[in-house]
Amino acid sequence: MQSTFLLETERLRLRAVTPEDVEELVRLHDDPEVARYMGLRDRDWHEWRIEASREEWAERGHGFVVVLDAGSGRFLGRTGLKFWPEFGETELGWVLRPEARGHGFATEAARAVLDWGFESLDVPFVTAMIRPGNDPSVAVAERLGMKAGRRDELNGDPIVVYSIEREAWERRRA
Repeated sequence: MQSTFLLETERLRLRAVTPEDVEELVRLHDDPEVARYMGLRDRDWHEWRIEASREEWAERGHGFVVVLDAGSGRFLGRTGLKFWPEFGETELGWVLRPEARGHGFATEAARAVLDWGFESLDVPFVTAMIRPGNDPSVAVAERLGMKAGRRDELNGDPIVVYSIEREAWERRRA
């Protein structure tokens, strides 16, 4: 992904994650609610994940993006697309800082990435892998038009896989 890439919504700016974002990502994942659903992650893991995302941008044309407040430039969280080879699926994920939750930012950011993904990539569907009990993420997935599908495991944890097919997304956009 080129550093000039930027998705813009009414309230948000999204750009590729960079090594300079590591401290914000560490703080984000130190939040107990984030750790509850995504696991504890240390600085080394985040540095590795940023590099893996950069490689995914180069190889697949997508990866993680940071979510910034359009007015202040303040870091609110991250979203983006990740390909899971073990599933053969591209997942849309999102996670926000505590003070950014409950304002519709997750839906707004995820919708921008979902729209961009279907417009730019040759994917038949996009998933969201959500741990049971993560009701706020379920609500975001449902607002995006995703439907609950199979139960599975991701990194040893149970998940429910939500998804939206390209045709359903196109109908929602019409």
